[in-house]
Amino acid sequence: MKGVNLMAVGQPHYSRPREDALARAVLTFCLDGADALMYATVKGAGNAAEALRLLIESLPGTAGCDAAMRKLEGTFLVGLSRWGRKPDNRAIKVFRRSVEGWHARLGVLPSLDWHGLEGWFTMDGSQWLIGPQDDVWPAQLADLSTHKDWAAPLCLWGMGDERALTSCASPVAVVGSRGVTDYGRRVAREVAARAAADGHLIVSGGALGTDAAAHWGALDALRQRGLEAAGRTIAVFAGGLNHIGPSSNIRLFEAMREYGGALISEMCPDTIPEARRFLLRNRIIAALASTVVVAQARVRSGALNTAGWGNDLNRVVLAAPGEITAPNNAGCNRLISRAEAIILTSTSGITEFCHAPHEPMFADGDTTRDITHEPNDAHDVNDVNDMGGTALSASQRDLIGAIRSCNRRHLHATPDALLAALNAGSPASERIGIGQVMADIGALEARGMLHYDGVATLA
Repeated sequence: MKGVNLMAVGQPHYSRPREDALARAVLTFCLDGADALMYATVKGAGNAAEALRLLIESLPGTAGCDAAMRKLEGTFLVGLSRWGRKPDNRAIKVFRRSVEGWHARLGVLPSLDWHGLEGWFTMDGSQWLIGPQDDVWPAQLADLSTHKDWAAPLCLWGMGDERALTSCASPVAVVGSRGVTDYGRRVAREVAARAAADGHLIVSGGALGTDAAAHWGALDALRQRGLEAAGRTIAVFAGGLNHIGPSSNIRLFEAMREYGGALISEMCPDTIPEARRFLLRNRIIAALASTVVVAQARVRSGALNTAGWGNDLNRVVLAAPGEITAPNNAGCNRLISRAEAIILTSTSGITEFCHAPHEPMFADGDTTRDITHEPNDAHDVNDVNDMGGTALSASQRDLIGAIRSCNRRHLHATPDALLAALNAGSPASERIGIGQVMADIGALEARGMLHYDGVATLA
């Protein structure tokens, strides 16, 4: 799969991650995927920074490494007990082999002074990084750790609006085959559009076929109902966000970010999306959702794996039936025949399995700040004049509103970020260019109303 470098198309710079999230990113770098052993170690240490400290101090050849290793093993055993698992000798042997691999990965880092690796792990701020301590962390991911050998992601990387992750209490996942027919594509798009129109978050995998149709369906609802009412959509990727794809979906990915959605991954930015990672990715799609809809799938489709995760996590799993002679529908038909999914008899029927319609929910109560630019704090820009009493132009007032919107979203107000905020939700014929943004920045700076050094800051 050919990846897409979205950082080359006007990617804004995000705020700094918490120390805990950064420590989790370093620990994730040591892994080859979801790892229950590391999850238990962090649980035993109490926090990721402490687990990382012990791992670094136990590096062979480091002063006191033997004592640190014994403490690390004890921490792992405590974590197993806290997790409700019974420690045994076999677990210790497996843990010791894993630690050898973790130590080897630490040696690949540019430095063991991990506090200084923030830019390295966030691609110089072009990707956000969150952990369980962040307000926008989806709490339902913890369900993954209720099973013996499963582990929730240590952290998540993302691009777009991280608030989308918690904008809906019971998201809807829409999945299916890449080689979808017009029927399956229509089912996916209409189901997603109907659910998003009621304010529900739509989750899928960003792939061709069913995934793309679901994301576009959510975007249809956003364009029709606006960000104040319609639900967002997020894509979960199997590899790092430096390798998202396919490249033919680049317009989709840009639109998702433009309309308040997000692109996320549990893997470090440069991680290659190998085939085996897609099955692990599917567990996140299922865990994020309350309802999993399989729009169309063959018998060997990865969407059936997502449905399996959904059933194991006690999610509501639905499947759209299809012609019994068509292989494209065989997977869904089998799910229904085996009582592994509830039959979806119409696209409008999705509303029966969703919670009540609602506006997108954010911790600060602001549902529209990512596209609205009207000022709403103590300094109303409609009343802001320069020192000579001359009123601001409409575009200058919009720019100030966009700067405040970026500030509330913890984004650096770079020209690209401001341009994206100003053009969000506008038809192509009404969008402004970067020249207008720079002209307004210069004019407001000359009036002493903002400072600009690559990032616009209100005075």
